[in-house]
Amino acid sequence: MSRPVVRDPAPWQFPLPEERILDNGLRLWRTHLPGQRLVSVELVLPAPVHHEPSHVEGVASVALHTSDEATVDHPEIVEELELQGAALGGSVAWHHSSLTLSVPTWRLEAALPLFADVVRQPAFEEHSVAHHVEALDAAWRRRQATPQGRVWQQLRAILFGTNTREGRDLTGTPESLADITSTEVRDWHARFWRPTGATLVIAGDLDRIPDEALVARFTDWEAIPRPDTPTAPRARVGGCVVVDHPDAAQSVIRCAVLTPGRRDPDWAALKLGGHAMAGAFSSRLNLELRERRGFTYGVSGGVVARHQDGWFTVGASVATEATAEAVAHIHDQVALAKAFTPQEIRDCARFLVQVSPLSNETAADIAHQSALLAAAGEHPRFVNEISASLERTSAEKVTGVWRHRVRPADLTTVIVGPAERVSADLTRHGITHEIRPASA
Repeated sequence: MSRPVVRDPAPWQFPLPEERILDNGLRLWRTHLPGQRLVSVELVLPAPVHHEPSHVEGVASVALHTSDEATVDHPEIVEELELQGAALGGSVAWHHSSLTLSVPTWRLEAALPLFADVVRQPAFEEHSVAHHVEALDAAWRRRQATPQGRVWQQLRAILFGTNTREGRDLTGTPESLADITSTEVRDWHARFWRPTGATLVIAGDLDRIPDEALVARFTDWEAIPRPDTPTAPRARVGGCVVVDHPDAAQSVIRCAVLTPGRRDPDWAALKLGGHAMAGAFSSRLNLELRERRGFTYGVSGGVVARHQDGWFTVGASVATEATAEAVAHIHDQVALAKAFTPQEIRDCARFLVQVSPLSNETAADIAHQSALLAAAGEHPRFVNEISASLERTSAEKVTGVWRHRVRPADLTTVIVGPAERVSADLTRHGITHEIRPASA
């Protein structure tokens, strides 16, 4: 019996939307996907948490989570949506909030007015606000209880500084959450849940559904001016910080360095280098720390876009006694003494390009990818543009860009674990570091 021949798949393109902009500034992206009978709707609201009053940080998250409890005209909105076979979701990020709706095609026109009601006139009853404040408080405490839960916030705090919004908790702290009432939530909603600069993404089988039916409940949504988008804060460059977590069974390492963003000419090379260094299972760091040395079950990381720039991150959970050696090996590999090979980069490009159709199989996948790009000021055609760039970027280009943009001296490293043991090992390896207490 002969082995079957593995062939490359047929060329694929990300489906592009038809665009319409309403008089109030709301942009509609309509993506017709024949046969996708479960429609996905995602509304992207440019609402940077930078604008949250400092004493009630977390109010953007409370507003999102409370919005679907009840509306002014529909106190039983959850039950009404369930009768349509619809499900709501959403998320808050540093620069935007999004609200999602999933519904069968044949119920879309009935569900959209309910979705619009959640967006435009949530009731924000005091008991509902209090419930979600309590839930976010509990989630914060759970994160603080484990090294894995603490490390990302600690990395942001050290990288950007706690004097900037991006260096503090996205969803607030117990102190700031405690001061949030329905008054603050309504004020946030009135200022930032507005059509100016917002994008309504609708993807699925939209045959015979006119635009007017999709936007009918949004055309009279009142627009108000939005505050300016904040600029990215300056980041700390380099250094190692150990955050004490005395009872941790192992240490958690996270390293990061800022890079240019999506529109930089080096972006494709950075993506390929990040995948070869830490993103793939066969990445250099996974092979070194997992396969050769047995320090960890796996390394994760790569280069990803942020709102205005990007960053390379790498992380692993390692045995405490191996922490210092693992950090040393991360720095050695990132230094890239041995150039990326053409085969490495071909494999990375092939994976990143060919995984794209699998990552965008459903209407929900396509709507979400489009929404993320809308939030960053990009168009969905960027998916096709970056795929073409990945395929034509050489190993020499990737090596040169990597050595220029991602230097070990610029890596900010955070370790959450038993500080006394970790610090002694770091010192023996000649790694300069500072220690922060468990309460930091």
